[in-house]
Amino acid sequence: MKAQLTKILSVFLVLFIWGTAVADSSVRVVWICSVNDGQTMDDVRASNSAWVRFMHANVDDAISSVILTPIIGNIEEGRFIFADDFPSYDVWNQAREASETAAGQKIDAAINDAATCDSNSLYSAEES
Repeated sequence: MKAQLTKILSVFLVLFIWGTAVADSSVRVVWICSVNDGQTMDDVRASNSAWVRFMHANVDDAISSVILTPIIGNIEEGRFIFADDFPSYDVWNQAREASETAAGQKIDAAINDAATCDSNSLYSAEES
């Protein structure tokens, strides 16, 4: 799921990069997801940890990912957010390419077994 949605975002990203100079910023991808039937948050955590290890080994040690679960507000059972952080657009693109390899597709399949992500957004993140 991540690989497919990432491909769609890459088209928009290329258009954005050519027209924008970004200094001192990182790139964040936010995924809105839910745990699949028969799976648990432990399965989600395990698959996401495998994704982070894969990205560190194949792309960049600065890539990080967190799983956000609601404490108050709209608390729907099994809903959570992946928030992936990349130090630059170049590293994000390298990660996208790594996800398209056989090993990357295997990691994405494990994530897709654990969860379904309904939507995602790509953000430029700047410290204020």
